[in-house]
Amino acid sequence: MSLTSTFCKYLLAVLVYTVSLSGIAYGDEEKSSPLQSSQHQPLPLQPSPFQTSDYITYISPSPMDNWFWGKTAEFAGQVAGDLGIGLEVLAGDDQRFTVLELGQQALLREKPPKALIMGYFITITEKLLELSRDKGIPVFLINTRVHERELEWVGGPRSERFPNWLGHMYPDDVKAGYVVADELLKKARQIWPAGNNYSLLAINGALDSMAALDRQQGLYSFLDEHPGQLDLKRLLNTNWLWDGVTSRMPTMLERYPSLQVVWSASDLMALAARSIAPKAPIIYAGIDWSDAGLQAVKEGDLALSLGGHFTEAGWATILLFDYFHGVDFASSMGVIIKSPMSLATSDNVESIIHKVSPEYWKTVDFTQYSRFIHPDQTRYHFFEFFQMDHGPEVMQ
Repeated sequence: MSLTSTFCKYLLAVLVYTVSLSGIAYGDEEKSSPLQSSQHQPLPLQPSPFQTSDYITYISPSPMDNWFWGKTAEFAGQVAGDLGIGLEVLAGDDQRFTVLELGQQALLREKPPKALIMGYFITITEKLLELSRDKGIPVFLINTRVHERELEWVGGPRSERFPNWLGHMYPDDVKAGYVVADELLKKARQIWPAGNNYSLLAINGALDSMAALDRQQGLYSFLDEHPGQLDLKRLLNTNWLWDGVTSRMPTMLERYPSLQVVWSASDLMALAARSIAPKAPIIYAGIDWSDAGLQAVKEGDLALSLGGHFTEAGWATILLFDYFHGVDFASSMGVIIKSPMSLATSDNVESIIHKVSPEYWKTVDFTQYSRFIHPDQTRYHFFEFFQMDHGPEVMQ
């Protein structure tokens, strides 16, 4: 379609700002509730096509060297570049109040962004939703659901209070925590077939993070459903950072010398734990599909990594692009969108490493996923991105 070449002529501008402010480690959230509006409402705002000077702002809660958030921003930048629109990345410092500061600065500019993409952060996102509503700027949330206790006053996308909150995309983190535990048990049975009630250490992130809370819930659900098969010795709540794990892991290994399995809410924390005793006969697994995590799966240092959800900001960019050109994703996807995660194991990790590479992304025409550019498409099929070649097991 000729529109594709027209859109792609614009220069992609990726601007990265790092602001260092005091605050509390960032958190995340969201889920369906009676307060949420119909998934098939009319367009809440008047859409208008992108102009040359228009751009979308994506707020990352972490610096660009973060294993997960850096990849999230880079992927979104590639998608925006193919669509021919500007993407600005504002990078935080792992403090959720920095997210508020960055969002306020962006929304109060003389030339604010056409839309804002960000995660849900406890008490913070509500303030940015209010400001963006007052400024008439749409918002698309990604990565985690809203905590139940905040649903009453936050509501959901396209509610009467926040008609500018266009959509919310996030994975099923409860199931993610469950699946990692399940896969670890299967691996333990392969290695120690005569064993039972394998000794387990769990390493989780900060408890102001919905991802951490939900993944922990998934782990507990698995343990409740499989009594006497994994013996949870301890659950460590850390700050998602390497040092938060390595500073405590020696004590854990000393206290539990027969440890066999380590469940972790992220690749980084799994590898941090392993770095303390790399020769110990312990099975590790994580979440995120980080480059280091996937390489560790390839080399046998991690049993598996669950991921693929780093693409959410990219897919949100496509949905916003279409929305502004009069194609509302709510009619086909709804406004609460669950993104799938897939398992990376020794069987498929080579193919996954290839597809999560920025070099590979450059060979992909991401305009193929736009229903505005391709009006013959009856649905969005970008969730099939990782299933084209190797067909990993998808966790819906």
